Amino acid sequence: MKRRLTVVLVVLLMLLPLSAKEKKIPFDAQAALSYLKDLASDAFLGRESGELGGKLAEEYIARKLKEWGLEPAGDEGSYFQNFTIEHNDVAEGVALEVVTPRERRDFYYGEDWRVQRYSGSGHFTSEIIFVGYGVHAPEKGYDDYAGVDVQGKIVLMTTDSPEWLKKKVGEEALDLSKRVETAQKMGSRGVVFFRPPSSGVSSRYFRARVDKKVYKPDFVLLSIENKILNFIFKDLPVDTRTVFSRMSREKKPQSLATGVKTFVSVNATFNPKTPTRNVLSKISGTDKNLRDEYIIIGAHMDHLGVSPMGDVYNGANDNGSGTVVVMELARAMKQSGLKPKRTIVFALWAGEEQGLLGSRYFADHPTPGLPLEKAAANINLDMVGIGSGKINFGGRYYAPEVWAFLEKNLTPELKDFVVPGRGGPGGSDHTPFLMKGIPAFFGITQDSFLKYHQPRDEVDLIQPELLQKTGELVWTTVLALANSEKNFIKPRRQENFYMKYQDLINYHFSAIENVVEAHGDVQDSHVDLQMALVSPGEAATGDQLFLSTLKNLYAGQEKVSQAKGLRYLNSINALSGNVRQGKTSVIAGVKGLAPFKSNSHWAEILSKAGLYYALLEDPAEIMADNQLTNEAKNQIKSINKGGILIIARNFSAEEAKALLQASSKPVVLLMNEIPPQDVLKLIKEKKAALGLLLGPETNPASYFEQLEVAKKEIGSEHLMLVNDICFWGEKGQTLLQDVIAKLIKAKYESSDLRNLFSQTFIRVVRQVRGQEGSTMTMYRPF
Repeated sequence: MKRRLTVVLVVLLMLLPLSAKEKKIPFDAQAALSYLKDLASDAFLGRESGELGGKLAEEYIARKLKEWGLEPAGDEGSYFQNFTIEHNDVAEGVALEVVTPRERRDFYYGEDWRVQRYSGSGHFTSEIIFVGYGVHAPEKGYDDYAGVDVQGKIVLMTTDSPEWLKKKVGEEALDLSKRVETAQKMGSRGVVFFRPPSSGVSSRYFRARVDKKVYKPDFVLLSIENKILNFIFKDLPVDTRTVFSRMSREKKPQSLATGVKTFVSVNATFNPKTPTRNVLSKISGTDKNLRDEYIIIGAHMDHLGVSPMGDVYNGANDNGSGTVVVMELARAMKQSGLKPKRTIVFALWAGEEQGLLGSRYFADHPTPGLPLEKAAANINLDMVGIGSGKINFGGRYYAPEVWAFLEKNLTPELKDFVVPGRGGPGGSDHTPFLMKGIPAFFGITQDSFLKYHQPRDEVDLIQPELLQKTGELVWTTVLALANSEKNFIKPRRQENFYMKYQDLINYHFSAIENVVEAHGDVQDSHVDLQMALVSPGEAATGDQLFLSTLKNLYAGQEKVSQAKGLRYLNSINALSGNVRQGKTSVIAGVKGLAPFKSNSHWAEILSKAGLYYALLEDPAEIMADNQLTNEAKNQIKSINKGGILIIARNFSAEEAKALLQASSKPVVLLMNEIPPQDVLKLIKEKKAALGLLLGPETNPASYFEQLEVAKKEIGSEHLMLVNDICFWGEKGQTLLQDVIAKLIKAKYESSDLRNLFSQTFIRVVRQVRGQEGSTMTMYRPF
């Protein structure tokens, strides 16, 4: 009887869920460390994708996966997904020597200077010619090449793009590729980039954002640290800070022949189609309804290879640590006999260091049997072997329901280990999945940047306990996702991502107290900037109207400050910080011009107190026979001077034209359709903005066609997507998603999307307030 009871108890224990039995997770950090000792050794030559070391790493990982019995998930039944990348190969033996009239000095590659992407070769001695921003736009009154001869010489330029220069020459002239092409046309032998001294940012990890069209076999592209910059200028009559201060103040070039020479020796080749491979394996799901869906665990296996000075960048933490955690998870899950309901994919990405190339390729070209629409979630690991004991785990904002589910499945120990974050695109291989709308989480241990991108990133710095905790975290979350009956694949998920990703402005003008009442407690909203109105008070007139407006503005700001989910926008530059904190910024204005009538100084005082705009919805208030009244002209003059933006709605083309002509500052026109050519021309000339209204009866296809036409006529930098239906509500969100679907299908550039959603409006506000990138300091006059 006792023996039978014992057998029954054993069977019952076997039937208990995993959490009840508190079964130890079979992830072994020491095993992971043993793989890392191989992959992060000199034998793997820094694992650079497109080089021998990268190929050795790919084959080592695939061999291990096969040995452990993982199913291949690559091309044609293999563990590999083949693709090509653009690859610059810089041979050993580079040199950079700088010679001033008094001193000669060699500088160390990797620490003091680097060869940039799309650089060609060069072996020469040349004078260094300082060309400021490297802009050649004489037709717009600015030319950094005027008065200097760069033929056969190397030019020194900053990568900075100040607002005052953008305003003068336009953004296209400041495109870095355009600046390099200008240097080439002027006959120079190469470009040396540096970060502006005032930025305080190191140039060590700087990557010049230039197109491959700038590549020429005999034209070098280099970047230098401030150490070299200061050495070049040390015997000159001015330093770089003085030069840039003078340029900013005088709005004129300060180019000069330095008299300093440099010896450059670089042997670089560019191959636009260098073969490389992702390594993919899987454990197939067992549930007939869920097995086609999959969870993808990923990490990039590549690093920086061997430097031209012969230093091996072994990348133990970046990202050998993430790589071996994924490998050990694959081994442990397979050999423990797990039978997940959903398929689990283990992905080791190539080309992350060159720009997330491997993960981007998979997201655009998934392998057979792994269609992207069946990807339920992605967990990405990058640099998880060094730190202060916790892991940042981002992704909560874009997939709140998935995160809430995962959090419920964490043990108290894992909850203590995890620091949940908002998450977002950029920085690592979760990005391509997030951009497709797939719930994607990015794990990186806190304080993990010790020896980042340095040869000293070696195995002896790795903390095995962090590998263990990370492995247990991913084991727990992945199995929870893989075995849940919940639906993680939501409709329109890519459109929903873009709705959250863009800085979304809700132009549904509401009284500031109504905004607080309706949305004050909403945090992590998809609405990032809410337009609000200050009531001046019905009985007040003249100076009393101004005073009551000011009083109500302060009262509204106070109410906003007490709301959990809102922040009053004290500075236009504070928007991004509020977004990161999950707060909706509130920006306030008034209806009409009445509060400014009695005194020309009222606009300036209200502006400095935090009032941003005047909404004009009744043209008759300022117009007579399609022309502004004299009183209105004076009011607009004082509003322009005070820094208050004019937003005009319900204006005819002729009325809009008159308003544009009268205002010395940019105006925002809200219209249901594209105005005639003469108005469009004025919008561009005045640096104004056209907001096309998206209303409840708007046909998304027709609206998109209007956006297309307007973008071709005036450019996205003068165009705004403006809602005439509240974006907080379901109908408004659905309509917006319909338009976003059209924008995605048309493959709109990210810069165009940013302009449509927010940046055009922000630019106009800055220009009207005279900030152009600076912060606004609010004050209370009483």
